[in-house]
Amino acid sequence: MEFSWTILAVVFVANLFWVGVMFAAQQLDKSLPPRHSLIPGTNQKFLYMQDWYTMKYGDVVAVPLIVNAFVHLVALGYISGVQWAITFMLSLLLTIIGIKSCLGPGHKPDQGFPEAGKISLQGKLHMPYFGIGWSMGLVSFYHLVIGHVSGPVLWLGLFGAVFYIAMLGMEFKSGNFDSLKKESLGTTTGP
Repeated sequence: MEFSWTILAVVFVANLFWVGVMFAAQQLDKSLPPRHSLIPGTNQKFLYMQDWYTMKYGDVVAVPLIVNAFVHLVALGYISGVQWAITFMLSLLLTIIGIKSCLGPGHKPDQGFPEAGKISLQGKLHMPYFGIGWSMGLVSFYHLVIGHVSGPVLWLGLFGAVFYIAMLGMEFKSGNFDSLKKESLGTTTGP
């Protein structure tokens, strides 16, 4: 597969632009609780984009490396009309699944979903980004399996995937992905 520095650069610039838009939406949203304030009824901190390994590092480094493979496939004519439709449907499905899972009462509030049943502007911008990125990655993986992805595009994409998986691991290790843990109001009895 022929590698293009131009494609890689355009993908990185476009990705940084969108991450910047999401960050600006978060910073301008005055309805969000202060960063690292405690979620009411818990000892858990309210997280912002920069507190997530997957957003701070994964979205900035790994996502463009994975999307780069998809854009190279497009440029080389490997993505058919059917695969575009599959990519669109997967994006839509993953976006809807992501939103539904984050709107539930058990979701730990964060910058995208600050309270049960509420999505912020940053969340509205992030969830399609999430769905599109994952769908492009899945379609690219299919092309990797059938041999269309090779050379530097392959190695950059694989590095991006491994790096993103490592960031997911850091989320679990840090407790960022812990579920909402409401504190029970215990009563103390005196002697």
